[in-house]
Amino acid sequence: MQVLRIFLAAFFLIAGLSSLCFAGEWHPVLEHTDLVPDYVVAVDKEAQRLHLLVHKSPLHAEASFSCATGQAVGDKVVEGDLKTPEGVYFTSGKRTGLTDFKLYGTMAFPLDFPNPVDRIKGKTGYGIWIHGRGKKLLPRDTKGCVALNNADIGALDAKIAPGTPVIIGKSLEWNDVSGSQKADSEELEALVYKWADDWKNRKDSFFEIYAPDLFSRSEQRPFRYFKNRKKRIFASTDWIDIEIFNLRALPGPDYWVTWFDQYYRSGKLSSSTSKRLYWQKVDGKWKIVGREYSPADGDLKDRYLNSRRAYVRKFIDKWRAGWLAGDLKEYMACYDSSARQGNRKGAGSISEYKKSVWETRSPASIKLGDISLAENPQGLEVSFRQDYSDVTGYSDKGFKKLVIRPSGDSWLIVDEQWSRL
Repeated sequence: MQVLRIFLAAFFLIAGLSSLCFAGEWHPVLEHTDLVPDYVVAVDKEAQRLHLLVHKSPLHAEASFSCATGQAVGDKVVEGDLKTPEGVYFTSGKRTGLTDFKLYGTMAFPLDFPNPVDRIKGKTGYGIWIHGRGKKLLPRDTKGCVALNNADIGALDAKIAPGTPVIIGKSLEWNDVSGSQKADSEELEALVYKWADDWKNRKDSFFEIYAPDLFSRSEQRPFRYFKNRKKRIFASTDWIDIEIFNLRALPGPDYWVTWFDQYYRSGKLSSSTSKRLYWQKVDGKWKIVGREYSPADGDLKDRYLNSRRAYVRKFIDKWRAGWLAGDLKEYMACYDSSARQGNRKGAGSISEYKKSVWETRSPASIKLGDISLAENPQGLEVSFRQDYSDVTGYSDKGFKKLVIRPSGDSWLIVDEQWSRL
């Protein structure tokens, strides 16, 4: 019996390691989808070719170069196996002035191996680069990197930037046909925006889109640390606002990766970052299993404010309509319960004042000028010219300043001030 237990334990251990470390050869076929980025570096290990794919009609190779990959065939599994990894990776910058010119040539682009899915599978190693060569370029002559002639890597440098995706497979194809990848990319696009919306609204469903066990393995710490930290933030802030720009997606061997620029705001904190989410199917549903960060392409503040302009204008028009109609319910639905209006504090005080005014002097005309937006620790500051008149003939012209905070799919006024022109 003891021998049987030992045998079974060994069997399940080996099976578990196999599920983590097995690295089957990948033969990617990249299809046209709306989320394919403008440029993709694609490495065909079998043909020893590197292609610069351009997402224009049709999806095509703008340039192709001879390259060298790892001395051993197959997908990289452990450090020192002399294999080039297969999957979707991203450049993390550029290195020049390298000490070993013969080996690395004029420059190198480090890749993010191991990525989160690699870590889930227990893959090990580091220092996988696309780099030049200061000696004759020979096929399969690296320890796992992808090497190019110096002139070719110089041409590549002119086209790519940090964060450029790199697909590496045993073989490689691409076409301009939209097949199953289109449906997957559209589903993932919707999930990314739902993920952002649930985060913004601090919903418990935000955590349901993650695969806790797999995410724990990619993060190398229990999922509860991530969940508890987010819950503390949810409980300590009145609002969160998130905007996503430049959403892109590509399929890997048994996963997809989506990436985008993200602008995050909460209270006094504003941040611009580029984020990658790694997805795998668990029980038939896409789940987030890992994440990575990199610098955003500049400060996203102005883009964020421009993205909010139409939504804010719609809210202001709704507020104005309730005011003009003298509809106290619709008007007060635009205010936070603790809002301030001039010297009045709280929704109750504002409501009582407006009710008393509108009983004898209901609004006749409210004209609002163009709005200007600025960030405010309580949300957004909205400024505009306001021309007002009521049914008694009274009129005034002034400058209105509202501070509004996100609330679900709309906004609430937390502060309102007016000054006469």
